Amino acid sequence: MLFELAITFATTILAPVQQKQPSTKTQIIYVKESKEPCTGVAPMECLQVKESANADWSNFYTNINGFKYTPGYRYKLRVSVTPVKNPPADAPNVKYTLVKVLEKKRVRVTAANSQWTSIAGKKWILSKMDNADQPDEAIWVEFDTDKKRIHGRSGCNGLMGGFSTSGNSITFSRVAGTLMACEASLMRREGSFLQQFGDHTFKYQVVGQQVSLLEDGKPVLQFKLQDKDARQDQGGNGDTDWSSISGKKWVMTRLNEASISNSGVWLEFDPAKNRFYGKGGCNNISGGYSTANNAVTFTQAVSTFMACPDAGVMSREADFLKTLGGHTFKYTLADGTISLFENDHLVMQFAMEDKSAAAANPNQWTFIGSKKWNVIKLNDATLTDSGIWIEFDTEKKRFHGKGGCNSISGGYNATGDQIKFAQAVSTRMACPDPAVMRREADFLKLLSEASYRYDVADQTLNLYKDGKIILMFGMQDK
Repeated sequence: MLFELAITFATTILAPVQQKQPSTKTQIIYVKESKEPCTGVAPMECLQVKESANADWSNFYTNINGFKYTPGYRYKLRVSVTPVKNPPADAPNVKYTLVKVLEKKRVRVTAANSQWTSIAGKKWILSKMDNADQPDEAIWVEFDTDKKRIHGRSGCNGLMGGFSTSGNSITFSRVAGTLMACEASLMRREGSFLQQFGDHTFKYQVVGQQVSLLEDGKPVLQFKLQDKDARQDQGGNGDTDWSSISGKKWVMTRLNEASISNSGVWLEFDPAKNRFYGKGGCNNISGGYSTANNAVTFTQAVSTFMACPDAGVMSREADFLKTLGGHTFKYTLADGTISLFENDHLVMQFAMEDKSAAAANPNQWTFIGSKKWNVIKLNDATLTDSGIWIEFDTEKKRFHGKGGCNSISGGYNATGDQIKFAQAVSTRMACPDPAVMRREADFLKLLSEASYRYDVADQTLNLYKDGKIILMFGMQDK
């Protein structure tokens, strides 16, 4: 090896019987098409060399005088090796000089032959920016080295873009993000990060579990390397963070390329049963889902069959159901936002809404009290023109209406997202249709002395038991 030759020269120089340095020798060395990070007196980049075609590459900590290295080319060189008398403590004891370039061959530098492959399948969390420690894990990036794509979070918003590598350089390009607004300090930090990160070229160093991006030899951004599947070793179904979505309402804010406000599209999740339910904009929807390895797979969603007068709402609902059902997405869950990616492209995004806070809003009951609510679903049966309806007196906490044949009334109490009905009373008329009477009896049984979780979504009032819609009322102006 080169270093053994250097030791031999050094030993010869020190031997008392040898008064002169040995003559310069020549040898063949191969130089790799890319450098690698190494540490000498300080962090640096080293040529990769070997003495024969079948040997392993090793770091080369000095220069070859007269040799001009171009990344992307593999060289076969003849060099002269000359001992250096009394070298400084931090300097090599031999000098290499180019004699002749025997071969220069173009070699495509890819992630497969550079240290950059070590970042594949990892999550990079920003730990320092301009030497300032970062207070949380809000900014992070993951790399797809096959597709040369990145995705992650820039603090508040989702992050995506492309990258390319050459030797020990990486260039980020076409970096883009979502357009959500967050707390002011987070937005300022996000702006600083994107200004330094987006569409820039850096030198990089990977040392242990730390990755540094450098400009002019100085670290600009530093990341701590975290295995993105590490959470899967902590038990459960492999996606322990997914349990945190329970008890929340997730309102859609982005569908494909469109940012959406007040969409009326939302989902809720029951991690214990791996079920989801919600609204597509007009109709109620439900289905199943499963998670594994930071991916979520949705079954085809089933929905009610209401037709809403707004054609745009119906069109968006159809797009949402088509995009969601039967698809698998990579997901991120951070800062109150669920982001779903397909082929590293952000497809859907949902913002968290606390269900109980929304239900406790007194303005909501002002709205409920101003409407007539017609039953359109009773247990598993979807009804049209059922003749069953109720109205609420929000001041007296009373309800009244029709069970299909008889008039009904009773009391209720709503707290948070829960509603409890007192015993319902009714008139004693008998109608000629037995089916109407049976349905009325079923309705009164469900409404009397019963508690439900409830929500109001666009044009429906929904009552839930164990995550399943038991009663659904359609809105009608009084």
